[in-house]
Formats: sequence, C-alpha cells, structure tokens
Amino acid sequence: MNIELCECSSEYWEFVRQVRTDPSNQNGFFSHSEITPEQQIEYMKSNSFRYKICILNNSPVGYIGIIKNNEITYCVQSKHKGKGIGTLMLKEFSKGLTELEAFVKCENISSQKVFEKLGWEKQIYYKLRNK
Repeated sequence: MNIELCECSSEYWEFVRQVRTDPSNQNGFFSHSEITPEQQIEYMKSNSFRYKICILNNSPVGYIGIIKNNEITYCVQSKHKGKGIGTLMLKEFSKGLTELEAFVKCENISSQKVFEKLGWEKQIYYKLRNK
C-alpha cells in the first residue's frame, strides 16, 4: 500500500468538499451545511495551507486539517474506512504540533478509537440544546 500526505493544492479543493458533504460521512460531523463549489474555493483560498490530502496509490482518499483554534478535523472516503487511514493521517499530521484538540461525537466510536490509539487524552463535554 503506497500512502502519503501531500499539500492541499487547488486540484484537491473539490475533493475535500465532496468528502465533507458525502451523506455517508455526515454522522461523523457535529454540524452539516451544504457547501457550494464556489464557497469551497473561497474558503480554501485562505485556508488550504491548514490541510493535507491523503493519497493512496495515486488517488486521494481523505483529508486532515486544522480549523478554528487548533481543532483538528479529518475525513476518509467511506469506501476506505476501517483500513487505518485515519490513524495514519492523524499520526503523521500531528508530528511536532502541540495544543491540538478534537471534538468527537459520542456515537462516532471509530474516530474515538483513532485518537485513543495515538494516546490522545479523552475528556467528556456536553453540549446543551433547547428542544
């Protein structure tokens, strides 16, 4: 398996949008919004340096990046989940970085396992919502 992280150049911006908005990945995110290609381009123009793309056998299969205040985000194409790609991305991407945070939904067991494998400290937070 030939796998690497590369810079998130403009050729990958639409890939990031498609993976992020794929309905099969929506349960992993706290919030969902439809992002148009134009909105993605505008966002990535000033933020693509915060992201890396995971390439497996010459094809993109996932992304990882930093959003907000050192909060890490990542997503793997659904057909490539369960192969250790998320773990590899997090391990490589976070080398030398400190003070990173990740917010993982309680029901997102697979992401919890990724962070736990790499020794991230688990803390529990509650987000209250009025119904």
